[in-house]
Amino acid sequence: MHIEIEREVHEMTLETLRLGRLLAEEWLGGSLVPRGSSKSIILEALYALRDRNGFKTVGADLIELMGEQIRKTLNEIREGKGDAALSEDVDLVWEQNQKVVEYVNLAYRWKQFKAARVALEDKLAAIREADTLLASALD
Repeated sequence: MHIEIEREVHEMTLETLRLGRLLAEEWLGGSLVPRGSSKSIILEALYALRDRNGFKTVGADLIELMGEQIRKTLNEIREGKGDAALSEDVDLVWEQNQKVVEYVNLAYRWKQFKAARVALEDKLAAIREADTLLASALD
């Protein structure tokens, strides 16, 4: 693999690890406790992210499950706020409810981690595809 590509993958991995750790620290330090049958799975993933044990086990389905927990909890406090927080930036200038502020900020952190994870997966898929194309071109 070319050194520039390796460097870029390394930087993207570092950013994904950092954003995962920040998401976990914010979530575990806050008041949102995962509920339902996914509680233990989400908590296990958050502890792994916090402790920088990688994010390989935190796949797309689990990331979506985390977002769904944030969305549902926020919608319970303020109808539609969870939906908005996961799909767009939410203005909190006049917001008085501290839990709404906390959960909207958590949703923002979740979106950052999700985007970094998807970008890294896309980059790795592109590298695999390019390797396949190059190998077939040389045959």
